Amino acid sequence: MGVMKRISMLCEEKDRKGLISLLNMNDLTRLTNKTAEEIADDFILAHKNMRKKRNDESYKKLNEIHDEMQGVENDGNA
Repeated sequence: MGVMKRISMLCEEKDRKGLISLLNMNDLTRLTNKTAEEIADDFILAHKNMRKKRNDESYKKLNEIHDEMQGVENDGNA
């Protein structure tokens, strides 16, 4: 499973602990100057906002992509 797919699934499940474990990489934390916990919280918040705005035209395609990554059928009325 690709990293982005895994991140998407963990965000959908609100699995902060799983995200922290996945994101706890020295290169990533050094690059962002954030802890794995902060990065995980940011991903969860961004995912929540994206899902909340799923009917907003600017977020529809992004939600479709995430649905496809998670194997969710999308009838175009998301």
